[in-house]
Amino acid sequence: MRVFASMMTFAFFLSGCAPGHLMVREGDLQALEQRIDEQEQRMELLANEQASMQSALLASQEEVLRALQAVSTQQAELYTRQREWESFIRSTRLQVKDSENTELFEVQLEPFATVNADKQVVGSIENVYLAPPGIVLPARIDTGATTSSLDARHVQRFERNGERWVRFTIVNPDDDSEIVLERKIVRNVRIIQAIQDEAERRPVVELGVTVGKTTQTAQFTLSDRQHLEFPILIGRNILMDIMVVDVAQTNIAPPVLPVELTVPGEAP
Repeated sequence: MRVFASMMTFAFFLSGCAPGHLMVREGDLQALEQRIDEQEQRMELLANEQASMQSALLASQEEVLRALQAVSTQQAELYTRQREWESFIRSTRLQVKDSENTELFEVQLEPFATVNADKQVVGSIENVYLAPPGIVLPARIDTGATTSSLDARHVQRFERNGERWVRFTIVNPDDDSEIVLERKIVRNVRIIQAIQDEAERRPVVELGVTVGKTTQTAQFTLSDRQHLEFPILIGRNILMDIMVVDVAQTNIAPPVLPVELTVPGEAP
């Protein structure tokens, strides 16, 4: 490119000696050379970016292929286990034949999971009693949730006697009236949602809750659930070790209201 620019300079110099030809200044030629250099740099940068994009696409394709291979392997393992289980079931049927008749004996297998008689069986949807404020609310039973959640609106944090407290509102589904509660904050959790870039900090409080015949003091994360169908989500912190969920049924364990329910952390 430098040789070409020099040749162009010499050509313009010669053409300047003949009448009727355009004279080009040396400064214009330098500007032209600079623009040519800039374009070469841009082309080189674009080529590097294209190469990087191709490498990234190849890497993504390799990851997708590895994931598909893993899924295929898992499916093959599941199919093999299913065949082994079917063979095991067939082998448990013992047939004893004598000279007069044929009798079929079935071997009783131990169930994979047993339910203790002292555990409360609940459905996927239940009405629960919450105290305070002493109302019944519909709840979704979710074994996938670690901590239970409560629909709380107008959440305001404040201090009382050097401790962290929170004031919030619960909507009574019977008459849509708002009930204001004040509870001491037990801890805070950070929730990351797909629609938000930053984690949301939510308070956790203790409330008394009755599910079926079981009454206990449990932790609830306060969150705005008005866009959801159920104001309460019952998680594993309430269900663990004392309840069994039958997802095929709903409203099979109405709350048995306690005679007296004392919840620590209530405002004096």
